[in-house]
Amino acid sequence: MLVTSFLAWIENAGPQERAEATDMLAHAYLERTLGEESPEAAEAALTLVLDDPAKIVRRALAGTFADHWSAPRHIVLALAADHPDVAAPLLARSPVLQEADLVDLASHSEPKALVAMALRPLVTERLAHAIVMRGERESCLALSGNPHAEIGDGDLLAIAVRFGKDGVMRDALLDRAHVPPAVRHQLMISLSDSLRAFSGEGGFLNVEKNRRMVEEALQQGTIAIAAQARGSLPDFVRHLREQEKLTPGLLLRSVLGGDLGLLTEALADLTGMASGRVAGLMRGRADATLAALFRRAGLPNFLEQPLIAAVRAAQELHAPEPEGGFSLPVIRAAQSVCLSLAGGEEVRLLALLRRYEAEAARAQSRRLAEDLRQQAQADFPQLGYSPEQAQSLTHLGSEEEVLDLATVVPEPVVALEPVAVPEPVMEAEPVRAATPDLKSVIEEWKRERDMRLRAVFERPAEPANSEPDFGDWEIRRHVA
Repeated sequence: MLVTSFLAWIENAGPQERAEATDMLAHAYLERTLGEESPEAAEAALTLVLDDPAKIVRRALAGTFADHWSAPRHIVLALAADHPDVAAPLLARSPVLQEADLVDLASHSEPKALVAMALRPLVTERLAHAIVMRGERESCLALSGNPHAEIGDGDLLAIAVRFGKDGVMRDALLDRAHVPPAVRHQLMISLSDSLRAFSGEGGFLNVEKNRRMVEEALQQGTIAIAAQARGSLPDFVRHLREQEKLTPGLLLRSVLGGDLGLLTEALADLTGMASGRVAGLMRGRADATLAALFRRAGLPNFLEQPLIAAVRAAQELHAPEPEGGFSLPVIRAAQSVCLSLAGGEEVRLLALLRRYEAEAARAQSRRLAEDLRQQAQADFPQLGYSPEQAQSLTHLGSEEEVLDLATVVPEPVVALEPVAVPEPVMEAEPVRAATPDLKSVIEEWKRERDMRLRAVFERPAEPANSEPDFGDWEIRRHVA
């Protein structure tokens, strides 16, 4: 009776009533509570709902079938190809839809439907590829933000190339558990392009200076990425070569930081030799072998000797500099070779090395200063002061305070009778003086400063009609 009543009633009911009746019949079909009616009859009645002109009715059926394996496959497929508002629940959750069904739907579905597929609890690599190939920003963003989506390295790189300048997309990609080095490098390039355009076109920096700053930042970032990509470093080097980013300048900078991994893989890729073979040749002490290896890789001739000297110095280090930084011993070893060479390229290389040396020295000084600051905080914790104490020290050293001290009239000094001082009592063990707090240190300093100021400004006044003693003035001028 349920199916018969449903078919007789929906003819004259409104959209909302038809949606409620459809939901009731669909639940009865899934729970097998049809009474004397057969499942085939209920399935036939629900098939008629596919032709209902109201989306609310079809969506009610799609929402009921979205989470059930036992939903009729032909109804699910028809609803999945319906309007995105109807199909979204099935595309996002239905276990009836298999990978082949979803890949086929992804090839022609609307963007909203693609987003629903990208948010499924499990997105296979083939489905992810089909979604990425559509090139829709919202679906790629949903896919990148789905931690359960299996996205191939090539598809991640395609997203980074197409949407790398989108800050939201960059964050979604970088938040994934596995981000290949090539993708990180592409995102870095996209971000640098945006910064270059902003600072250059906005007139904030000179065009040439802006270009050099961006290129050096890119090189430093590339080296930092390579240092973290030990397992996939050969693939990353291949990516750099294909993108024409594997430059002699990049290889030199990596060695100047003490890291030989990038140079080793680059030489292996450029010469076609195995990485282990190249590493063995570099560990050898024959400089002629290294020079021949560099020439086979196509490196410039003027770079051979400085690069060999840098490699030898880097091999003596305990560990490379972190985050693509520079090592002073390696830079100075390369500089010593450049001083004995003559030529335009060698002069420019020497100027570059001197600039790198200054940068490395600044970084070393900053690290030393930070270490000293932390040590001082650890040794003198009592020297901290509260906000109330800081408020009382606001005018410390101000001009008003100096003027007030300069105009102070000294009080007359009262001579006191000598007082007998008792003999000091010797203690068995000297008591160690406690470290004074900051407020007492500053007050002592202020007392000493007041005494110096009074010595300069508080002198006896000269009579109004007396002649100045120039000899005495000359002495006072020298003293002052």
